[in-house]
Amino acid sequence: MLRTLFAILIALFAVPFQASAASAGTFLSSTGCFEATPDYQSWLQSLDIELGGRKVPAEMLGKVVPERMFEFAKSGFDCQVVTYDSDGLVVSGYVVRRRQDGDAGERPLLVYNRGGNRDFGRIDQLQLFRKLLPLAKAGYVVVASQYRGDADEFGGKDVGDVMRLIDLSLALPGVDGSHVYMLGESRGAMMSYLVARQRKDITAMATVGGATDLAAGLEWRPEMERVYSALIPGYEDNKQAALEMRSALRWAEELPAGMPVLLLHGEADERVNAEDSRAMAARLQQLGRPHKLVVYPGDNHGIEHNRKAAQLEILEWFK
Repeated sequence: MLRTLFAILIALFAVPFQASAASAGTFLSSTGCFEATPDYQSWLQSLDIELGGRKVPAEMLGKVVPERMFEFAKSGFDCQVVTYDSDGLVVSGYVVRRRQDGDAGERPLLVYNRGGNRDFGRIDQLQLFRKLLPLAKAGYVVVASQYRGDADEFGGKDVGDVMRLIDLSLALPGVDGSHVYMLGESRGAMMSYLVARQRKDITAMATVGGATDLAAGLEWRPEMERVYSALIPGYEDNKQAALEMRSALRWAEELPAGMPVLLLHGEADERVNAEDSRAMAARLQQLGRPHKLVVYPGDNHGIEHNRKAAQLEILEWFK
């Protein structure tokens, strides 16, 4: 895994960046991603990353993100941790874009929807380097919501957190509102489908290890019942309705007809059955909707072994 992360980050910082400034728009607050840790050592010591239930030593993280990469991130990107109001709650997220000289014109908006639930899967400093900065490097204004934490409804009112973030981001200077893309990983794919169902401005969408049929997924991975029971309002009263409402396979015809969907999945995914993406692709095919399915043999939930290839697929799809 360390070698994989290192390769990704080398590719990310292989090209120098130009400089410009970004605005916080109408968010409640906006703080520089590295404002509290302005130097490399303070940033490194601030990391609280766990792997397999154990904290990853700072020395190992230093090999994944060397000092020169940290300095490139500080100088090459305008990276902001933002807060915003959603349904009366204060939700946090990220706004990241590449700096460059002069008037770069408007850039497309790319909405990244993370996986996990509550605080599990939150975008941390390492995920910032792994997930968001490479997308910003490709020329997008990248935004990502942390969702509403303990008030998470796993595809309920928290969908509004993404909707609200998109609306706020479209008001930012330098954002091309005619090109809005969504990338959802794991639970984030479910969120992306739910958002796209309600909007007409999503240009294209990509999913990684996305759940599309929660009822079938529950039979395949029964331990998810604990998550659904704890987070989904009214789940015990009508489990079938709650799961179908969150299963894009059941209402794929309600997605925007012209929105292309890329579905990426590791065939050995241990969290979401690859059959979810296969079934969704078959349904999109039946509906005559533009889509592409790529299944990586032997790969896992995060497509760790083919991450570079998957990233290229995503960026080419959005192009």
